[in-house]
Amino acid sequence: MHFRHIQTLLILFILISNSAIAQNSIQLIPESSSIRVFRTSNIHDWEMHVEFQPQVSDYELPNNTIKDLKDIQFKIEGIRLKSKESTMEKKAHKALKLTKYPFISFLLKKITIRNHKATSFNAFAIGTLVISGQSQDVKLPINGNFLGKKKLNLTGHIDLNMSNFKIEAPTAFLGAISTADEIKILYSLNFTSKQKLSEDMLSSNLNP
Repeated sequence: MHFRHIQTLLILFILISNSAIAQNSIQLIPESSSIRVFRTSNIHDWEMHVEFQPQVSDYELPNNTIKDLKDIQFKIEGIRLKSKESTMEKKAHKALKLTKYPFISFLLKKITIRNHKATSFNAFAIGTLVISGQSQDVKLPINGNFLGKKKLNLTGHIDLNMSNFKIEAPTAFLGAISTADEIKILYSLNFTSKQKLSEDMLSSNLNP
């Protein structure tokens, strides 16, 4: 009986350990993360940035692996897109139809790891971007870096045409200032993990 009790305890310990590994998660560090939007106009280039909320969500890492991330939705309130130029900020918010569609979202479908080293990797985040109620499938390039044992930095950029989301380029001063259809989004996102992050989280998802 004593042996059976020990055996049962060992099995429970293994199950609990596996469960703990499966429940690892990452959390955005808002104060050191940034999303910037660049756009040109007939006068000069202008920029907007996201003011992150201090309260952020946990994103679970299934089986403690980045490669298994999927069906995760990232949402940003459109009013948190800010600019140093208040006039263009208001025009941009109006063009985005924030009264009707207050959120910009990205639904992650899968992550494809292209290559990796001990502390870095390249990947694509494939999913659906929704702006002003219009959706488009996109492939976000990612450069990932492990910063110590429990921190992860993801950077990259993507070019988009606002007309694909049925958004008219904002203008100002009776059309004297007009903006281009194309925008560039640059992102640098820092995450912290409950458990150790390592290269082992990537290797089984490499493409030939």
